Amino acid sequence: MIKDAFLQSLVQINCIPVLIIVFLFFFLKSNYIYEKELTKKFIPSVILLLALIVVDNLDYYAYDTFLNTGIPDLVHRMFSMLGYDIRIILMASLVSIASSRIIGHKNTVLVTYLPSLINVAVLIPCLFTDLFFYFKDDGTIGRGIFAYEPHLLSAVYLMFLFALAFLSRKNGMSEEMVILLLCGVLSFMGFLAEFLFSLRGILIGVVALDIVFYYLHLHIDHFRFDPLTEILNRESFNADIERFGRSSISHLMSIDLNDLKKINDTLGHNEGDTALKATANALKRSCLPNCYIYRVGGDEFSAICLNKSDEDVREMSEKMRKAVKKAGYVCAIGYSSWETDKSFTEVYKEADDRMYDNKRALKAVRA
Repeated sequence: MIKDAFLQSLVQINCIPVLIIVFLFFFLKSNYIYEKELTKKFIPSVILLLALIVVDNLDYYAYDTFLNTGIPDLVHRMFSMLGYDIRIILMASLVSIASSRIIGHKNTVLVTYLPSLINVAVLIPCLFTDLFFYFKDDGTIGRGIFAYEPHLLSAVYLMFLFALAFLSRKNGMSEEMVILLLCGVLSFMGFLAEFLFSLRGILIGVVALDIVFYYLHLHIDHFRFDPLTEILNRESFNADIERFGRSSISHLMSIDLNDLKKINDTLGHNEGDTALKATANALKRSCLPNCYIYRVGGDEFSAICLNKSDEDVREMSEKMRKAVKKAGYVCAIGYSSWETDKSFTEVYKEADDRMYDNKRALKAVRA
């Protein structure tokens, strides 16, 4: 009877997390050819999830049969310690993926994983002492003076995740902010469910869902961006025109990189690609909050500005020109305000015409 109850509990605890992992693994494998770098980032999370399921089930078995089987205390402690370790490393993996995208620093991965790896060493004494936790005669867990160290570290990672969410909003990544906040809130709720009510398997399922949510978001996001310049593409431009509409869009900008054909013909297409990437980066860095830059053609860029004044857009366009010039290139820029009686086609044509006027003026100066 005990065995049947344990097997029933095992199925209930693992069914959803295992199905989620199988789904995610299939998606990662089939999508590897298209998004190699994204897939590589998530493979450690899938491996950690599988490891956590195995370790937690061994820990649950040790707990459920502690009195009947006489499992040595050291074995029971080892499974519990590994569960603590893997949970925190798993949280670090999610934070690492987010921080590498939002912060972008090359040392981000090391910094985010380091506390979780130090925690592995810190928890080793729990195998031989009661400083962190111990097991009572009935198999339930008791807490030592350092019992909450793993929980505090988890809270630090959770706060870092929330900080990344708000930083992503500042960087114009509103959808990412929502996903990261959702991941953080769900993880916190899963932790509370396990910690306060001794509910098993909740946190594994929640973290598995978090990882799937975030992966699918990044997968969809992948097709919104131009692969060469890593800024939003033409499809995103058309979608955002429809999404924001004239009620929010105050200005449209048309931008063209000068002499791309000359660069391609004389220096080669690699140099042309370099010019496009440098220009896109300069334009993106020059954008004001709630302004978005898109690559809509070969050497053509566009920008959408939400609720900006003419002065704001004029200053931003000057900043763009200077940034592109500093990168070693020249761009022509035109913009137009979206007045209520004008259609999108009229406003964009006006911005395009002004860009060509600027282009002719630049050529006249150089002649």
